[in-house]
Amino acid sequence: MSEAILEVPAAAAPTAERLTLTVVEIRQETHDVKTFVFRPQGGMPPYFAGQSMTLRLSVDGETLFRTFSLSSAPDASGTLAMTIKSHPMGRATRWLHDALAVGDVLESRAPKGRFTIDARATQKLALVSAGSGASPLMAMLRHLAATAPDSDVCWLHAARTPRDILFARELAELQARMPNLTVAMIASRAEPGWFGFRGRISRRLVSVALPDFGRREVFCCGPTGFMDEARLIHAAEGGLREHFHIEHFGAVAPAAPVAIPDDAPQQGFAIQMGEKRFLARADETLLEAATRQTIVIPCGCASGMCGTCRVMLVEGSVAMRHEGGLSAEEEAQGYILACSSRPRSDVTIVL
Repeated sequence: MSEAILEVPAAAAPTAERLTLTVVEIRQETHDVKTFVFRPQGGMPPYFAGQSMTLRLSVDGETLFRTFSLSSAPDASGTLAMTIKSHPMGRATRWLHDALAVGDVLESRAPKGRFTIDARATQKLALVSAGSGASPLMAMLRHLAATAPDSDVCWLHAARTPRDILFARELAELQARMPNLTVAMIASRAEPGWFGFRGRISRRLVSVALPDFGRREVFCCGPTGFMDEARLIHAAEGGLREHFHIEHFGAVAPAAPVAIPDDAPQQGFAIQMGEKRFLARADETLLEAATRQTIVIPCGCASGMCGTCRVMLVEGSVAMRHEGGLSAEEEAQGYILACSSRPRSDVTIVL
C-alpha cells in the first residue's frame, strides 16, 4: 500500500489522454460474451499486455464510464480488443451487447494499469482465470506467443459450463506454437462429453492440474472469491506473496482512513474541478464527495488499484492511500487517485 501527503502549488496541468475509437469488428465468443475490436484514430497508443481502458458511453441520455481489460496484445496490427460479458443487471454491458455496432465511434481514456506481464519477476508463469477474467490473461498469452513463444506458461481457466469457456479454439492453436504451454480447463457444471476438470477450484484440483503451482508467478483475474481461493492455494503450496498478482474492478473493504487534522473545517474543504465546485469533508475521499454531488469522476475499482480515477492535483494538498493504482512517476508528476485521496486544504483538480 502506498500512502502520501501531497501538496501542489498552483500551476497549469495537462489533461488526461483521450482516445477516439471506431468499432471495426464484433465477435460472439459465447452466448453472453462478445469481443469488440476498435481502431484508434490517430494511431495506436502504447500499452502493456494486461492493461485496461475506460470507455465513455452515452446510455439513454446518461454518460457512463466503465473500465474493461484489453484482450488484445500490444503487437496487434493497429487495433485494440475488449472481450466483455453482458451482465443481466449491467446497464453498460447490456448496451454494448445490444446497441453497439460496427462503424460506431466511442471515446476512451488511454490504456493504463499495473496488472501487466511486463511486471513479472520470474520465467515460470501461471495464468489463472474464471469467466471473463480470461481477457487480460489472453492479452498476456498472445503477447508471449508473438514475442517469446518458448515461455513456460500454464493456463488454468474455470467456467460455469464447457460452453462458457473462452478462447478454447485459440488456446489449442497456441499450444501448437508454444511448446511449453500447458492448458487446464475447469467446468463447474460438466456436460456429457466433457473430459476436462470438474467442480470448483481447490487445492487438490490444482495439485493435479498444475503440480508446481507454488513455484510459479501467478497472474489471476476473476470473481473475488475465486481469486481469494487461488491466492490461498498458492500460499499453501509455498508460493511467495509478491509472486501473486490480481486484476480487480470491484470494490474491496476500504483501508482505515488517514488521521483527520483537528483543525479541519467542519463544513469541509472547497474542491474545484473545472467549472464545478463542491465541498468535501476531511473524512471522505474526493470521489465520495463528487458522487454525493452527482459529479462524475470516471472510476473502476474505487479501491486504489486500477488507476481509472486518476486526476491531476493542480493546487492544494491531499492525504492519499492507494493500492498501487499510481506509479511513483505519476505521483511525482502530480497525479492522484480520487478514490483514495482526502482533502487537507482547498483543492483544485482536473480530469
